[in-house]
This record gives sequence, structure tokens and C-alpha cells, in this order.
Amino acid sequence: MRAHPIVRGALALSGLLLIVLGLLWSSVVLGAEGSGLRLEHLVRASPVELGTVAVVSVPLLVVGVVRVARAALFGVNCTGTEVRVHKVMWTRRVPIGRITEIRRTWTGKFDLRWESAEGWPRRTRVPAFSLPLTTGWLVRQWLEPYNDQCVAALREWIEQERSIGSGADPHP
Repeated sequence: MRAHPIVRGALALSGLLLIVLGLLWSSVVLGAEGSGLRLEHLVRASPVELGTVAVVSVPLLVVGVVRVARAALFGVNCTGTEVRVHKVMWTRRVPIGRITEIRRTWTGKFDLRWESAEGWPRRTRVPAFSLPLTTGWLVRQWLEPYNDQCVAALREWIEQERSIGSGADPHP
């Protein structure tokens, strides 16, 4: 299950914006505004200019590329043994047997509650199906039904996999 196409598109667009800002910053620092950024600008740059580009532009470019690349994966992937929650920058793998519930918080976001191997309660936010409190009603009316449908399907899948794993009949 993936996030709504609007959410994935916004994530990819924000990544593209970071890439553009990183390239723009590099061209301004290296003095290549009119001629376009080329390799010769990096070769002729002073150490201070190169340091400025490395400190500001490279992180912007890296984070932008990661956001664009992960926009397609943003969501939840269910396998036979685990649930993978693909977030913006990383993926959390949770074994099905350790999941205790999926809960909507008071802020309207969804958490996957589970227990660690030591028995400690843990939670993993599912950002693909969570909306911030500041989301306007117009956007909310498009996204909330889709998110609720995905979370309901995820709950059903987890219950079905638990019943198969425990030996119970999944379809009584």
C-alpha cells in the first residue's frame, strides 16, 4: 500500500525543489549564474568557495535526491513475516508477531504499536497515512478516506497473517 499519489507527488516535488536550491546555491557561490554550472567552475574555485558548496549544496542535493527516489516507495509493504514502513528517509521492519495494534493518535496520525524482542513497547509512525493537524479541509477530504481505507486493509492483513501463523482458520 502506497501513500496517496498527491502525497507522493508532493514529496517528489519537495525533493526537486531541494535539488534546484542546491544547484542554484552552487552556481551563485561559484559565480556561474549567467553561463550555467560547469565542471570548470569547480576546478577554478577557491577553497572557501568549495567549502561553502560542500557544506550547503551537497546536503541539499543529497536530501533532494533521496526524497525524489523514495517518493515512489513511501507507504507500507507487507510480506509474509513482516511489515515494512517506508518513511521519507528510512524503512522500519516490524515482525508481524510483535505488532500489537494500529492506533490513530489524538493528532490524527497513525502509529504501528509493537513490542521489541525484550518486550518493551515501541511505536512506529506511519507517515504515508498520517495527516498533520494543519492540513486544510479541502486536501483532507481527498486524502483522509484513502488513508482510512489503507489502514483498514493493513489491519485486516495483519489479523489474517496472525491467524494463519497461529494455525487458526483465517476464514471461519
